Amino acid sequence: MRIPRVHVESELMASAVIALAQSQSHYLKNVLRLPAGARLILFNGTEAFDCLAELIVDGKKLSARITAITPVQTESPLNCEIIQGLGRSDHMDWMIQKTTELGVTRIRLFNAERTQSPLKTVKLEKKLQHWRSVAISACEQSGRALLPEILFHSSLDQAMSASAVDRVLLLDFEGEPLPSLLNQPQQSIGILLGPEGGLNPDEIERAQAAGCKRASLGPRVLRTETAATSALAIVQALAGDLS
Repeated sequence: MRIPRVHVESELMASAVIALAQSQSHYLKNVLRLPAGARLILFNGTEAFDCLAELIVDGKKLSARITAITPVQTESPLNCEIIQGLGRSDHMDWMIQKTTELGVTRIRLFNAERTQSPLKTVKLEKKLQHWRSVAISACEQSGRALLPEILFHSSLDQAMSASAVDRVLLLDFEGEPLPSLLNQPQQSIGILLGPEGGLNPDEIERAQAAGCKRASLGPRVLRTETAATSALAIVQALAGDLS
């Protein structure tokens, strides 16, 4: 049986006993039916190591004692950002889940001109917490130790000005084939795309003025969440991350 991986907020140290959240305790005890002494892997999302731990059962309360700390090799060497115009909630969840599994470093979401339901400030904190929970689940499943940073910007211009990569590729049918733009080793790169309706002409013009290169993923029309995931996989493969 695969050892369950559990995200915790605590600092992880040798021999430390970490209390598990109620939802985690329910899942481990009542769904997986793990007995006391069962092995777990703990990670906190900020340090690149996993902690082997043994389960402690005290009635309904569960905790885990760390028995070993091991560096992980699952993080991508490529510093990669997804810069995406906000789309439908289920599409964004899917994109965050899959790009997290692939190893994205950072996800920047922004209110695009064609965003159907722009995110308002009053709902931002709740939405960020939800997106973080999606990323946590993806890290637990994929073996990643570091959570991607998830940020929100009110506009494309704010997202672009905050970007921390060397170059940004704009996904666009009229661009050059994406692989042809990556004929040199990359250390950091961004992938920019719009919501379901795409970026409008003015946004495309502003992105190009900021130095973005148009990149095509081929002749087929991909859903926005599929495009982000596919582009990331191509970039990582060409960077040697999937070898």
